[in-house]
Amino acid sequence: MQAIFHDAIDLIRGRVQPLAHYNYPPWQPAILLLLSGLLGAAGATDLGDDIAGRLMLFTLLGTAESILLAGFMRRWLKFADTGAQRPLFGIIVAVGAVQLLSPLASWLPGDVADAVTMVIALFGMLVMINALAAVSGNTRVRVLLGTLLFSPIAALLMMLAFSAGESLGWIILPVKAATGG
Repeated sequence: MQAIFHDAIDLIRGRVQPLAHYNYPPWQPAILLLLSGLLGAAGATDLGDDIAGRLMLFTLLGTAESILLAGFMRRWLKFADTGAQRPLFGIIVAVGAVQLLSPLASWLPGDVADAVTMVIALFGMLVMINALAAVSGNTRVRVLLGTLLFSPIAALLMMLAFSAGESLGWIILPVKAATGG
């Protein structure tokens, strides 16, 4: 288990190994995705009191998003002559460990916490772009474009997951009061 955390720290520091290096036993990415789901569920207290439901939702959402992103980016990068020939799932999960820093923002006041969370998310995106560009031999611009093209898929996946989570009773989506004029 130490290997995936050491790799995550190396990726944060900009040290990217060849893609074959990020081939982990299946339980290691599963543990990391479960930990990410646990932190996401713990931070989403406004989605109801069902902790197990929130944990299931965030873990499944993170796993599905990682799998879809790995498949999408592999196909996207294959359009170039230097596209990734191996699965990208391991490196994408390792890069996702950057998001484990986001609970630290909860110690800060509201607006500052939101800003810090946004900075952590942007930093995670930069780490992913750098890592995928390095392992695939593509430019960072091409990887950025692929990431931007994937973002509507991620948004749709999140909407579907939250809708399914609400219908299964795992979460309760907050209702915004409509203001009349």
